Amino acid sequence: MRFFIFLLFSTLSSSLFAATALPLSDAEITSLAAQKEWRDLLHYHRVGAIKGTGSQIDDPKFFLATNGNKDPSAELKATLVGFLQGPSLTDANQAAQCRFPARFFWLKKQRPDLPLQEIKCPDFDPWFAQIDGESVYLIFPAAYLNSPSSMYGHTLFRVKKKGNNAPLLDYAVNYAANADPDDNQLVFSYKGLTGGYPGVVSVMPYYQKVKEYNFLESRDIWEYKLDLTPFEVNQFIRHVWEMQNTYMSYYFFSENCSYQLLTLLDASSPRLDLADDFTVWAIPADTIRVLKKAKMIDDASYRPSLLNRMSNMLNQIGDEQVNVAKDLVDNETLNLTKLETYSPQDQAQILEVAYEYSRYLVARKKVTSSYLNGRSIKLLSLRSKRQSGEVFTPVKPPELRDDQGHKTQRLALSVGSRESSAYSTLEYRPSYHGLLDPQGGYLKGAELSMFSGSLRWDEAKSVEVDNFSFINIRSLSPKNALVTPKSWQINASLLRDYTIDDELVFRLKGGAGVTQQFGQSMFAVLLNGSASAEENYQDGYRLEVGPELRWLWYGERNNFQLDFEYLADINLHNAERRTVNAVWAHQLAPDWQVRLSTSHSWYEAKSWNDTSVQLLHYF
Repeated sequence: MRFFIFLLFSTLSSSLFAATALPLSDAEITSLAAQKEWRDLLHYHRVGAIKGTGSQIDDPKFFLATNGNKDPSAELKATLVGFLQGPSLTDANQAAQCRFPARFFWLKKQRPDLPLQEIKCPDFDPWFAQIDGESVYLIFPAAYLNSPSSMYGHTLFRVKKKGNNAPLLDYAVNYAANADPDDNQLVFSYKGLTGGYPGVVSVMPYYQKVKEYNFLESRDIWEYKLDLTPFEVNQFIRHVWEMQNTYMSYYFFSENCSYQLLTLLDASSPRLDLADDFTVWAIPADTIRVLKKAKMIDDASYRPSLLNRMSNMLNQIGDEQVNVAKDLVDNETLNLTKLETYSPQDQAQILEVAYEYSRYLVARKKVTSSYLNGRSIKLLSLRSKRQSGEVFTPVKPPELRDDQGHKTQRLALSVGSRESSAYSTLEYRPSYHGLLDPQGGYLKGAELSMFSGSLRWDEAKSVEVDNFSFINIRSLSPKNALVTPKSWQINASLLRDYTIDDELVFRLKGGAGVTQQFGQSMFAVLLNGSASAEENYQDGYRLEVGPELRWLWYGERNNFQLDFEYLADINLHNAERRTVNAVWAHQLAPDWQVRLSTSHSWYEAKSWNDTSVQLLHYF
C-alpha cells in the first residue's frame, strides 16, 4: 500500500511540476544551486580512498527530482515547485515544507521575494517545539576497544533545551551504523569497512546515551560547546529532521559518525566548511581538532566514567571499608551490622561505593541476580539518610583532552643493528595510538593501529617490506579492589621471521590475562597463542603458545617498557621461542619522540640481539 501511495504522490508531483510556473529562471536556479550551502543540504561531499560523485545520501526518498542525487539544479527546481504547491495533499506532513524545513528556510533567506508560504506541519512543528534548541554541544565518548565501531571513540551532539539546566534532559543527535544484531564481530568489521550497513541519524533523550557510554561501557565523556548563532542552531535542528528518515552507507574510516556529524553542521551555515578537511579518513579526535581550528569550540567539560569514579573512591578509603561495601552488595541478605560501626561520613562513603558497585554488576557485567536491582535502590536510600553533601573528592579531569594529545598519524625512522649487521627502517602508521606513544589525552595501557607498515634496507639487501600490520589491538585494563577487567590483545601481520632466514610470514597472534596498576606502573600477565604460515615452516605453519609478562612505566615525558615472552612450539616439542625486550621513549616536543630499544631472542640453538634508535613524528 505504501508503494502505491508513493507512486501516486510521484505521479501527481510530476504533473504539478509541469503545470507550475516557476518565478526563477533556469539561470537563477543554476546560480542558487551552485551555492555551497545548498550542496551541503544535499550532502554533496567527497571523502575516502575511492571518492564518489554527487550526494553521499543513498536513500532515493531524500530527493524530489529523480536525478537529484547527481544534479543539484534539478533538485532545487523540484524543491521550489514543491514549496510553491504548498499543502496540496491530504497529508500535510508530505508537503515539501514539512519534509524539508531546512531547505525551505534557506531558500527564503536567499530569495525573500519568492512567494513561499509557511504552513502548519502536524509532525514537525511539535517535534521542533519539543527540542526547543538553545545551543549545541559536541559529545566525545572516549575510545572503547571492546567494540569495533567505537575503537577510535565516538561523537554525537547534545542539543540544549532553552532554559534547561539539567543536561540529561536534553536531546542527543546520533549517527551510527544500523547493524544486524546477529552479525558476529568479523562480519560486523567487514561490513563496516565496505559500507555494508546503512548509517542513520537518530534523536533520543541525552540520558540514554550517557547511560550507554558513560555507565554501560565505562567511557569518559568530553562535552564541547559549539559557537553557533540562534539561526544556525535552528537550521541545524531542521536539517536533523530532514535526515531522520533517510540513510547513507556507513564506513568505519571515512563516512562515519564523526564525519557525517560535521556535514550536519556544514548544512546549518554557509560559514562552515568542516567536512572538507578530511580527504581519506576521519577519526573522532581529529574532528574535534577541526572544530577547534575553525574556532567553533567555546569550552569543554568532563564527565568521568563509572570505573573512573569507582577507582577514585577506592583511592580515598581503606581496605576494610571496601570489604564492607562488597559485602553490602554481594550478600543476598542485607546486613548493616558492620556498616554501623563506622562514623556517619565513613558510612556515607561506604554506601556510595556499594551503590556504584551494584550498578556496575547489574549493567556492565549483566548479572541477573534478582535482588541486585532492589539492592541498588535500597543502598541509595540508605546513603540519603547519612551525611549530606559530597564525601569524596571529585575525579580530577585529565590534564590533556583527547584533542590535545599527539596527532593520530605517525612516521618513524630508525637505525639499528642485529648481529653486527646494520639496518634502517621507515615506518608509517595512519592511526592511532601505541603503548609508548605520549599518553596525554589517550588511555594508558591501550594500543590500536590498522594498516601500518615499514620498509627496511641493510648492507646486504635492497629495500624490502619489513612488516605490514592489518590490525593491532591491545587493551591492558588495570584491576581494582572491586572489579577485574579482562586484558587482551590481537595482532594480524606480515613480518620477517629471523628463525627462517628473515622470510616474510603471516602471523595471527592473540592473548588474554590481567593487569595490575602500581602508581605510575602497570604490570600485565597474559597467555598468548600464535599461528604463523609460511612454506619454510614444518608442515607449512607454526603453532605456539605461552605466557607474556609486561611492565610499563609512564612518566611526564618518559615512558618505559620491559617485557618477556615465552612461546612453545606445539608441533616441535623441543622448540621454544624466548624474547626479552626493553624500550625507553622520550618526548622531545608535542609531536616528536625518540626511542631506544634492545632485545635478545632465543629459538632452539639460535640466539640474537637487536638494538635500535628511532625518531618518531606525529602529524
